[in-house]
Amino acid sequence: MASPPASELVLVIGNLTIDDVVLPDGSTHMATLGGNSVHAATAVVTAGAGAALVARRGEDFPPGALTALAAAGIDLAGLADIPGPTVRNWVVYEADGRRHWLYRTPPERSAEVAPEPADLDPVLLRRAAVVHVAAMPLGNAERIVAHVRRQAPGALVTVDTHESWDAGVAGRVLALARQASLFVPSLAELAELTGAGDPAAGLRALAAAGLRALAAAGLRLAVVKAAAAGAYVLEGDRITRVPAAETAVTDSTGAGDAFCGGLAAGLARGLGLVESAGLGAAVAAAAITASGSLRLLRPGLDRAGIAATGRRLAAAAAAADQPGAAAALAGGTAAGGLVHQTEAVTAGPSPSGTRPAWPGGDAGAAAGAEPGTDQRYDIEVMHREIATIPDVISDVLDDAGGQVTALAKRLAARGTRHLWLTGCGDSAFAGLATELAFQRHSGLTAHPVHALDLARYRARVLPAGSTVIALSFSGKVGRTTEAAIQARRRGHHVVALTNAADGQLAQASDEVLPLEVTTLGFSPGTSTYVAMLGTLLRLAAALAGLRGGGGELAEHLAALPARAAATLAAAAEPAVLAAEALLPAPWVAFLGAGPNEATARFGAAKLFEGAQQLGVATNLEEWAHEEYFVTSAGDPVVLINPAGAGHDRGAEILAELRFIGTRPVVISDAPAPPGGVPGELLLPLAAGVPEELSPVTACLPAALIGFHAARLSGKRSYNFPSEAARREHYQTIHRATVGEPA
Repeated sequence: MASPPASELVLVIGNLTIDDVVLPDGSTHMATLGGNSVHAATAVVTAGAGAALVARRGEDFPPGALTALAAAGIDLAGLADIPGPTVRNWVVYEADGRRHWLYRTPPERSAEVAPEPADLDPVLLRRAAVVHVAAMPLGNAERIVAHVRRQAPGALVTVDTHESWDAGVAGRVLALARQASLFVPSLAELAELTGAGDPAAGLRALAAAGLRALAAAGLRLAVVKAAAAGAYVLEGDRITRVPAAETAVTDSTGAGDAFCGGLAAGLARGLGLVESAGLGAAVAAAAITASGSLRLLRPGLDRAGIAATGRRLAAAAAAADQPGAAAALAGGTAAGGLVHQTEAVTAGPSPSGTRPAWPGGDAGAAAGAEPGTDQRYDIEVMHREIATIPDVISDVLDDAGGQVTALAKRLAARGTRHLWLTGCGDSAFAGLATELAFQRHSGLTAHPVHALDLARYRARVLPAGSTVIALSFSGKVGRTTEAAIQARRRGHHVVALTNAADGQLAQASDEVLPLEVTTLGFSPGTSTYVAMLGTLLRLAAALAGLRGGGGELAEHLAALPARAAATLAAAAEPAVLAAEALLPAPWVAFLGAGPNEATARFGAAKLFEGAQQLGVATNLEEWAHEEYFVTSAGDPVVLINPAGAGHDRGAEILAELRFIGTRPVVISDAPAPPGGVPGELLLPLAAGVPEELSPVTACLPAALIGFHAARLSGKRSYNFPSEAARREHYQTIHRATVGEPA
């Protein structure tokens, strides 16, 4: 069987135990492997994803106990050895199926062997598409989830509940659940935490009441394990029941962990929430037909049949609101002889392929997934990436590896006098946005130029002393690669500013300046754009420092992360109002001058890429000469007008916008001039940012407007109509043909 793609890794964080088993006939199996992490990790690989284990083991852990896990491809590098014993249990089975657990180690040892954030390998953590936090003491779970959120914001985090999480800590548990991506309690634990429902009212009513209580507490996504009744899925205001697969039960130990492992594997593979819950139910059904923590690794287990059962269970849940669908499906036989039936808690459950808007983290989707269902394209990814921007700014400005400073020294040593900043899309905007900073501080002449123009119209006339900085986060853009090739052919030095150190742009360049920023999926670029701005501004400051200046610029750069955070907070609510104002309009003009003409282009691009609304970016002055004639009363116009050389002209244009009765949306660090009109909005920028740095903060309200416009219109990122359309589009922009320049 082929190994799962590296992008489909589930990191399971839980416990390991040594179980001494006593069977009803009195026979024993001593020192067997146990622990929720084992049940979950074996379920992950059974469900077709990759698994890695984080757990603690004591000095007495049996040698060779994990051999079967390693042979199954489970990554054990995350195991931590600690002093003292492993938790050890007597597990006594009765003839009627009842189990008794007797702790052989002191009760407090369970807390001592629970994982801590320090046990998590940062490299392993960054590789994970899904991080599953198995049952553990509440404090440990809180610390681990907070750590994962900081270190791996792109991962989905699923949280199972622990037997000690009772009503007395319900507030803390619900707060933890809100911080996670997906909360996965059992039905009994749900009732304990929420106080909702009456068992006498029936299982279905109890699950619905408990899930609605979670929704009232601010949770939008949850999956409730209900044993033989299946699982209940909360997505927004929709509750869907996924049935269980009927089967003969041999041992239900670890069934909940197996469900969680199968669920996490589905999410890592890019399946929807209902489809992932169906896969979890199918894996759990397979697990309970045998005994032992390694039962899912037994030879001959029909993994294809389990996957088929999962799909059928999910399909049953999705079809339950259609007349007659439940009756038609009830009693049908799934792969492996497992029987399924369905019942929806509320009408209209989501299709099994629909991806929820994850509140924290995003898993990679299976290769070839249609962009209309691939959760990496969910517009909520854009929102989460915007939230990371203050940290992104801080990271790129730190220049921890010294690459930016070293590049500045090499440019000076080469005698560079002209810096050509080239790219396409956001990368082209970044060059325009940072031109003023280079002009004011670096001692070089900066030339922002689109990659097509440089490749086909400027390559032959670049002056001596030129260095080209070719910008592309993906490192795949064809025209930017061509610009690098054309410049190098004519003897000019080329630096690739990219996240892909081995991509086609890097290979076409003389050297690479790495752009290291974590992305959470495929969304209209926000954090990546700001990372490009920050890197170029840091380079301008390094060049200024070589000339004996740059102190004041460095101080302003150091303050940028806090000012970005302040801007995001101040613009959060007015950005929603601005998006509501923009949506009814057939087109929206974005006006900016100097470095913030780039911000106008950026803002218009975010409307294209998300809400699919026409945004027209233009120079502040040009609007009065061109777009004025097609601007009417009631039209929204976005004016980016921070303090600086063009601010007074922006105020004059604002007066004209007011006169003709438009709805101005002003992005500025200055108070609105007197004479505002009905519907006028101000999205405030943090004060104290000099004009050459203002594109960093000015783009943030524009990004928020773009996100909310897409969200309110029900759109996703890019909205490709099909996978074929997506492939064709990227082939078009990645194709690195090299033409003959003029």
